[in-house]
Amino acid sequence: MENVENVEEDLIQNTYVMYEKRYESCQKKLDKLVLVSDRVSFLRGITFVIAGLLLLFGYQQKSPALFVLAAGFGLAFLLLVIYHGKLEEEQACLKDSQSVVKDYMARFDDGWKSFPVDGSRYLSDGFLEARDLDLFGKSSLYQYICTASTIWGQDQLALWLSLPGKGQAPDSALQIAQEMKSRQQAVAELAQKPEFCMELEAGARRLRETEYDKSRKMMDNFFQTLKVRNYFPMVYRILIRFFPLLTLTFLFSALLGIYRYLTMPLFVLLAFVQLMSAFLGFYWNNKVLSPIYQMNKTITPYRKLFQLLEQESFDSPYLRELQKTLQKNGTASAALKELEEISDSVCARHNIYAFVLYNGLFLHDYYCMERYGKWKDNYRDSLESWVKELGKAEALVSLSVICHTRKSHCLPVIVDFRRPILKASNIRHPLIKEPVAVGNDINLTHSACIITGSNMSGKTTFMRSIGINLALAYAGGFCTASNLQLSLMELCTSIRTEDNVNEGISTFYAELLRIKQMIEVSKKQVPMISLIDEIYKGTNSKDRIFAAKETIRNLSRLYTLTLVTTHDFELCDLENDLGIDAKNYHFTEHYKENRILFDYKLREGRCTTTNARYLLRMAGILK
Repeated sequence: MENVENVEEDLIQNTYVMYEKRYESCQKKLDKLVLVSDRVSFLRGITFVIAGLLLLFGYQQKSPALFVLAAGFGLAFLLLVIYHGKLEEEQACLKDSQSVVKDYMARFDDGWKSFPVDGSRYLSDGFLEARDLDLFGKSSLYQYICTASTIWGQDQLALWLSLPGKGQAPDSALQIAQEMKSRQQAVAELAQKPEFCMELEAGARRLRETEYDKSRKMMDNFFQTLKVRNYFPMVYRILIRFFPLLTLTFLFSALLGIYRYLTMPLFVLLAFVQLMSAFLGFYWNNKVLSPIYQMNKTITPYRKLFQLLEQESFDSPYLRELQKTLQKNGTASAALKELEEISDSVCARHNIYAFVLYNGLFLHDYYCMERYGKWKDNYRDSLESWVKELGKAEALVSLSVICHTRKSHCLPVIVDFRRPILKASNIRHPLIKEPVAVGNDINLTHSACIITGSNMSGKTTFMRSIGINLALAYAGGFCTASNLQLSLMELCTSIRTEDNVNEGISTFYAELLRIKQMIEVSKKQVPMISLIDEIYKGTNSKDRIFAAKETIRNLSRLYTLTLVTTHDFELCDLENDLGIDAKNYHFTEHYKENRILFDYKLREGRCTTTNARYLLRMAGILK
């Protein structure tokens, strides 16, 4: 056993070292780019100064040669500006990649608990199992595995972790199980593409800079404007081309000296008319174009993500169907490329000098309106489906995280959905560091499982290990177990019950409501599993034992699995009750050199030890 643990620890260390090397490789590339970028920046400044000086001397000396040289250095300056921009973009991409690698390294320790996206927004009173199992919120499963940066990916992952299929009919259960298996195939394929997964994560990092609520509002506003159709009559389209053409004709005629006395005034008049029309239509144009202006910084990352998904080769049907959706109506990346160009043009109008020049010569605002209107007509019905498919891809990558950070993992096998089945080997809690997490085996062949054990021996952690791995399994992701077979079951929990002073609900009554819900679900005769921690801990021992026995009796059915932890050894007698299909398990401890030690291993049978008095002495309460 010790040899197995040592081998496992070595494998974990090797994986961590791999990420360290990748991080260092990114840093070396980044250092080189910074050095080149500094040199290009210096050259850019030199060429600008030289171009300015040559222009000045050329003007003073009336030398065409100096003007030509100035133009050459000016062109060199522009090329260096473009090259410097590309270098900065490469640096930004490397920093994003480095950030992704750093997050994977943080998952080997407790660094992941500081990740900004923790899913707290998905906690609700209608899904109390999420609080019991730490699915969402601070130090939760969501915070550990979520790699999604878009609101679509974060929402999709939360939806899949929210135990889909609760209370569904058997026919629906079959469909849901098939969907889970389909997602499993996709997750398994992505697990074999770590480079692709990291590239997708890195490409979306800049989208995480915007807060969720702000991003949601911006995207909703954008999609709302897509629904508004802008009608452009043929006369309108002719005029926005005719007036700029006529204006430029008069301008060039005046510059060439052709009837300058006539063409110059006409040019000024037409430029003035075009500019005034832009001012008069500014409010209407701005109302339509403002959402795309706000989207400017997000369009490019989305376009690159679509392109990445379109170009990758996939084998699993789920990912191929996802890719097929992105390739409908042209391709998503091509559509976003066009939108990117429109957005850049719209941004230019927010510079007062560009606004005056472009609208005075080209009716720029109206041209943007027409071009954006055409884009909406072509892609308004496709864009929302594209971003949702991207969200699914991000959620699938998140579900593959455990494969990249845990050596002990598996894809669970979804078996018979008509009856409750749970068989696990070396199942662990995914949020406990792997070197210290203890695995347990469980094969629930009885409808009720009574778990006893001393304080801090691992009862609640084991129960949460089952619940949280069920959530991962039903989402279609990897689980922290060597093997896991299960059926599709409705999961009910009563672990972290709290009172509610405002509504006059005590802790005991809150637990009663949770267990009442379990009994109501059991009446539907659908496969279900209930996890009850320290059953009826809020009342006296006599009432607790009586109520617990009756509750377990009510939940002991052919289509239910019930796991109950308790300190009341009297409940262990239910194993001998012919009316209840129950079995006892326990955790224990041992003492060494005045220390209490736990091995956190689940054993069959009832517990025979207690440690409350020892803990009281440790706390100084007893002598």
